[in-house]
Amino acid sequence: MSVQTRGRLIEAAKRVFSEKGYHNAQIAHIIDEAGVARGTFYLYFKGKEEMENIERVIEFALEERDLARIVLQRNSDPELFGVVEDFFDQVSQMIERSLSRGVLMGVIRECDTGLVARAILGAMKEIILGLLEEEDIDVPAVAREILEFSVRGVWKNVGGADHGGDSRL
Repeated sequence: MSVQTRGRLIEAAKRVFSEKGYHNAQIAHIIDEAGVARGTFYLYFKGKEEMENIERVIEFALEERDLARIVLQRNSDPELFGVVEDFFDQVSQMIERSLSRGVLMGVIRECDTGLVARAILGAMKEIILGLLEEEDIDVPAVAREILEFSVRGVWKNVGGADHGGDSRL
């Protein structure tokens, strides 16, 4: 499995969703657009719902800016703070499970999946908090950048070889 194939599926889904609308889009449309087999789609995603999760989180936060500020700034009362922390723990565990599956499939490097899940969640929270002060946000572009950063970090692919993985840096 490859990051390129996953990316191709995500790009195909965006085109299909924009053309047909999310609810009218079918997995068959996405795999036709991406030029992959149905089985390949299911290696990467459980269904079309899973493909747009990052975008949906960002869109919800932007639609509910006041609520998002309360949740992300942690200025709330202690009782609500506990509920919010439980929610973030659940999200972190979901990310960790996804990372662990990726490690088992060989598409994610061996890593401390709990630590990396927290890093991804922290990055998303900070990015969304910053977006709350902006207007005219290209949500798909932001979601794509978050996904790329989560998958590849900041290393540039030069000459076909990745330059990540050296813990001495």
